[in-house]
Amino acid sequence: MKVRDRAAGIKGIFYTYCKDIIDGSPAFEITESKKRSDYGTISEGIRLIDGSLINFFERIVDGSIDEYSYEYIRSDTGFFFHYQNEGIENGIGKPLFHLHVGIKKDADKKLLELLPDELIEHGGPHYKASEINFNEFIGMIIVNFFDNHRNCERMLRRLGLGL
Repeated sequence: MKVRDRAAGIKGIFYTYCKDIIDGSPAFEITESKKRSDYGTISEGIRLIDGSLINFFERIVDGSIDEYSYEYIRSDTGFFFHYQNEGIENGIGKPLFHLHVGIKKDADKKLLELLPDELIEHGGPHYKASEINFNEFIGMIIVNFFDNHRNCERMLRRLGLGL
């Protein structure tokens, strides 16, 4: 796959499949190799209608997704989950495909006091996870945080995750 084609596919997910939950127009940052169109990166931060935020990053190497980072942050609580493949496996301590779950450092102070340090930002473990693709990640957000949206099922079907 070419970097620009992948970026167009990701834009299509937001502008076509999930436009009902997007707040504003994301401007994707694309860095493409000068010599090869199948090497580069795609990244963006996207605000959703409830104030939550999606941050994503993909590194394309030789036409395949070599590394990714898919993060969802709730603005009301600071809760986040973050799937990563950093391209490096360090055994059980930091598996190739892993998940972070916790709360951001700038969350509500009372809530921060209730949680152990390991759940603040990325202080906790790297939970081993299965490889995840971007459609699955977006689907998880829709099902868990937009399940009452009038177009929930339609968005899931368009993502290929229909019920």
